[in-house]
Amino acid sequence: MTEAKSWRERDLGDEVEYYFAVKKGADVVLSRSDLNWLILRPSLLLDDPGTGTVSLGPAELHGEIAREDVAATLAALLHEPRIGPQILELNTGSTPIEGAVRANIRS
Repeated sequence: MTEAKSWRERDLGDEVEYYFAVKKGADVVLSRSDLNWLILRPSLLLDDPGTGTVSLGPAELHGEIAREDVAATLAALLHEPRIGPQILELNTGSTPIEGAVRANIRS
């Protein structure tokens, strides 16, 4: 098993820390709104080819994921009206993307 990391133990620099602070504030405002929202938090993005399989849920280990799989997951989420509002974390995994999306539908 790959060692799980939060990546917060690193000195990411002032610009990245500022981005995280602003992003967190935006997430809070959005999640408290009346909009039909969804926040997707992918792991570290890679330029590797996608696998078509992911791990998707409200709490996932932080790892790495191909940008291609993030894009495919976003497309599947956008076409599923029963998915939001929620915060989902995305990582490389073994579940086909469509199945991972279906597993997070809120009835």
